[in-house]
Amino acid sequence: MSNPVLDAIARRDSCRSFTSQPVSRADLDALALAAVSAPSARGLEPWRIVCVTDQALISDISNAALQLMARHEPSAYEKFSAKLKTSIFYEAPVVFVIATRRTWDYVSEELDAGIVAENIALAATGLGLGSLINGYSTQAFRDQKSDVAAELYERLGIPREYAVTISVAVGHPDEPSTPHQPDPSKVHFI
Repeated sequence: MSNPVLDAIARRDSCRSFTSQPVSRADLDALALAAVSAPSARGLEPWRIVCVTDQALISDISNAALQLMARHEPSAYEKFSAKLKTSIFYEAPVVFVIATRRTWDYVSEELDAGIVAENIALAATGLGLGSLINGYSTQAFRDQKSDVAAELYERLGIPREYAVTISVAVGHPDEPSTPHQPDPSKVHFI
């Protein structure tokens, strides 16, 4: 069965090599609309989404996350940083930072942010772009031993009642797509 949505789901992969070509403003607008079109628990939309194209800011987020890893998990840092060119975002020209505001104790804002991230990733695939859903970037905003996290929140314009939950790197892929192979045996029908 051919279906554009199912085709995008099947083609989406975690891109880890981007070209330096900028993403057009029309594509950024389409991705932003896809992001805010995500459903949320009870329609609360507890998110704040920042589309970052400032390469210095993207680099500072990456460096802050890596510094925290180097302090807390040196062996993991060595293994992880050996795979990187320079950034946890793999030189993507755009990073969508998704922050959520705690609403109710029994509502999962993290789940809502994940849906936003998946909408961005699928929309990017549909537009012929690559994407990388990145949970590790949140470490940049959790460092309690420095002022870096507070500075990053300020530079992003995210109020402190929000917590950075996930990010999505987006750009033109610099390598062929390698979608994962789905395992239908993980689904059981009753």
